[in-house]
Amino acid sequence: MSSTLKLAVFGDPVEHSLSPVIHNLFADQLGLSVDYSRIRCSIDQLPDRIAQFAAVGGIGANLTLPLKHAGLRLCRSLDRAARQARAVNTLKLEDGGWHGFNTDGAGLLLDLGRIGVNTRGARILIVGAGGVASGILGPLLGAQPALVTLLNRTFERGVELAERFEHLGPIDAGSLDQGPPREDYTLLVQATSLGHSGQSPNIDPAWLAPDAIACDLNYGEAHQPFKSWCDQHTIPCHDGLGMLVGQAALAFEIWTGQRPDMAPVVDEVKAIGFRGQGSGVRGR
Repeated sequence: MSSTLKLAVFGDPVEHSLSPVIHNLFADQLGLSVDYSRIRCSIDQLPDRIAQFAAVGGIGANLTLPLKHAGLRLCRSLDRAARQARAVNTLKLEDGGWHGFNTDGAGLLLDLGRIGVNTRGARILIVGAGGVASGILGPLLGAQPALVTLLNRTFERGVELAERFEHLGPIDAGSLDQGPPREDYTLLVQATSLGHSGQSPNIDPAWLAPDAIACDLNYGEAHQPFKSWCDQHTIPCHDGLGMLVGQAALAFEIWTGQRPDMAPVVDEVKAIGFRGQGSGVRGR
């Protein structure tokens, strides 16, 4: 049996993925050998492609857009985060079947810890109520914030998502046009895809506490519009690269039983540089 772990990321598109770089850095750090590939795959192709991957020795996979929901149907079991998010981003082959996990929200918490942001007692404003937000809400609410507010262009969608998670902790919703129910949020999370079209959501800085910190779930070019807004209003801002590395570190631990140190890998990926647009949740 080969001592090299055969891993892959499945998505469409997938050519931009940083996952091979990140997981090879993890492997080097821990003295392990991995063969991590990119596999372009549509939703309809996923069952066959994942079976082919297992047949040639694949034991672990990441799923990115548009496959996270489709991946649920492949799984013999799901962890709590995947059930909450109704999406999987990590698969592990064990006992002849695939087991699904979602490490996105926990990866965000790891990165917030890395940059010194304490979520316990925080008042968190999340802009966006799509799949990105649903992937992080369970772990965020589990971190005992004082309040999480979802702000979305479509108010009803935000309310629907808040009601889905209200059993986990204090959460409400507001309209992006009218603003949130209060104006003293200590952490702003940008969870829309507007950066991919060169835009930033219409946020009023008056909604935030004077010492607020912002976190964008996008990185690379897609982060620049929101970064410019934060710079304009002198709000400390962090991009989504750390979350990307954080969720990958948790996936690597699922596959190997060893959790790598994410901080030096964030620095190494930044030093290597990366091209194109991406998001810590939408694109691995």
